[in-house]
Amino acid sequence: MAFTNITLQKRASDLVVAHEDHNFSNEDANITPPAAGAAIPLGTVVFRAKGLAKDAPWAAVTAAAALVPENEFGVVFGNHYGFAADFVPRAIAADRYNAIVVKRDAGVKEYYLKQVHGTQLGDDFSVLKELLGSQSVVVLDDVSDLTL
Repeated sequence: MAFTNITLQKRASDLVVAHEDHNFSNEDANITPPAAGAAIPLGTVVFRAKGLAKDAPWAAVTAAAALVPENEFGVVFGNHYGFAADFVPRAIAADRYNAIVVKRDAGVKEYYLKQVHGTQLGDDFSVLKELLGSQSVVVLDDVSDLTL
């Protein structure tokens, strides 16, 4: 019997653990597209100042300077249609959105968040987890990289 290579695909359940059935914790969003048409990877956390209008753009967290209580945070769940592991957001335009973020009442796995933001933030990654937790987005610890 021949061996077959299996390519594992990223799935919504790789990111979201607990999520309310009513989907009120999802929000349509406008994410500022990355430079040079780069994709937004699964596990990207975005932020914007609290209290802005719904169509105000979000930006990806790239430095610890964004980790302040005056900002609100969301975990990118997909493009404007639904779950998408890695996608290039369309340009921001009036009366349409380019992404979906989870910003409250959910549990997410740390694995992909750590892949995207772990090296960027270093020790401040724990601050990001705390700020998400204050919005009722619980980040569950990843144990896949523990050494005994």
